[in-house]
Amino acid sequence: MNEAHSRDKGRNISGLLSRNKYLIITSVLLFVLAASAYLLFSPTKHNVKMELSISDDQESPGMAINEVRSNVAIGKVINSLGLQVSYYWKGTFTTTEIYGDSLPLKFMLGKGSAYDSPTDITINLINGNVCRIDQNNVLTDVPLYHPVKYAFLDYTIVKGPAFKPIQPPLTVKLTSSADLTKQFSESLNAKILGNNSFELSLKADNPQKGEDFLNKLIAVINAQYAKKNSPQKPAVVDTSLLTKINDSIYYYKAMADKFREQQAILNNIKKPRPLPKPKPKPMVVQVQTALTEKEKSSLTAISAIKSYTSKPNDPFVLIPEDYSLNDGRIEALIKDFNKAQLNKQRVQQDSDNADASVYAFKLEINSIKEALVNSVTQKEQKIRAAHQTKEVRQPEEVEQPKDIEPPKDTAQPKDSKSIASFISVQLNDSLAQINAIIKRKQQQCNRLLHGSDAQSSHPRFTIDEMSTTRESMSSKSLYVYLFALLAGLLLSALLLTIKEVTSAKKTTAM
Repeated sequence: MNEAHSRDKGRNISGLLSRNKYLIITSVLLFVLAASAYLLFSPTKHNVKMELSISDDQESPGMAINEVRSNVAIGKVINSLGLQVSYYWKGTFTTTEIYGDSLPLKFMLGKGSAYDSPTDITINLINGNVCRIDQNNVLTDVPLYHPVKYAFLDYTIVKGPAFKPIQPPLTVKLTSSADLTKQFSESLNAKILGNNSFELSLKADNPQKGEDFLNKLIAVINAQYAKKNSPQKPAVVDTSLLTKINDSIYYYKAMADKFREQQAILNNIKKPRPLPKPKPKPMVVQVQTALTEKEKSSLTAISAIKSYTSKPNDPFVLIPEDYSLNDGRIEALIKDFNKAQLNKQRVQQDSDNADASVYAFKLEINSIKEALVNSVTQKEQKIRAAHQTKEVRQPEEVEQPKDIEPPKDTAQPKDSKSIASFISVQLNDSLAQINAIIKRKQQQCNRLLHGSDAQSSHPRFTIDEMSTTRESMSSKSLYVYLFALLAGLLLSALLLTIKEVTSAKKTTAM
């Protein structure tokens, strides 16, 4: 009897599903279509994960996480990488962010630019040298490398690493550092893995951008809280700063010597005293050494290049025969300059070309000329500075009279001792201050030469990278479709249950 009841129940369910199969199919299809639309229109997100370890066992991962997620550290990373400018390709359904070596154009923002709210600028490349800018529905045709000033923005558009003459429109988005700091702070998550390890994860539109952000963030923290090693001599010494410090020490030592001489005069104020013997000051003489034949050849070539670049009609730059610059960068700039000049002449001969293309070539020639003049000027200064040396010479001492008697008709003031004592106290105070300054300058000089051995009160640790993984959020599309299928089945089951309950109530009422 139970088996017959079960068979009848199974037949009822099967018949119910068969009678309402279109309702079930329609419900499932609706949810699947909704899931497809969600995946189609939602931008592709990437989750960049980085496992990190702390080298110092005394510091906890929680403290390191707080330092990494601080707004100060995030702001330094944003300013260092220049993330205020982001680039996008807008497709039919989605928007893709491009970054790094994939950039066809670069948006060079001027220092005087100001923007509080996010600003979008669309750049459409007309040909290889002129682009059309759409800013606030205002269209402007501007050659590349040409400064643009619009409202409170000052910028220049240049070629990027992936430049192509034909490419889709590029959208540039400007975001303030404060808004970016808030966005990255919300997207950055951390999880403690062990006693001295933790994990950072960042949701980003571009995986390379997210990885560069995390790497730079760790570098900023390590630069600020790196564990102190044994003092070592720095690899590069700032010679100009060292010279200034030594000159300052010499100046204060000379001032201290003058104060000591004045103290000696005050101590012997009533006695015939010898005139203070001035110490001869060393003289710094500029000595110029002879140039080598190779350097003479380079200077001759540099003079020839300057004569060409100073002419208004931009002639071709030619290096005299048997002369060499011995500088690959300058020779490459000369080739680029001559090539651009040749291209400009070809464009001028072709009357079909637009004036904008000729203007673009002129801008490129002026840019290369400026770089060429700066390079040869720096090389000339470097060659001449290498032969300018300072030589310290001691002048001959001049004999002074041994003793000078005070005038007989002059009398000492009655309170000369008290005045001398007061001045002596003032001199002692000044001398103590000068000695303290000399000591600080000498310590600064030693730190510059041999490294600093001062200990900081801040916590010291180093964060080391263990592994980095990139995970695309689009890989979860299977879970989205599975959820849509279950939701469609549950909706159809709910509708069928409501229908059966309603039918049962009507049958009971009859």
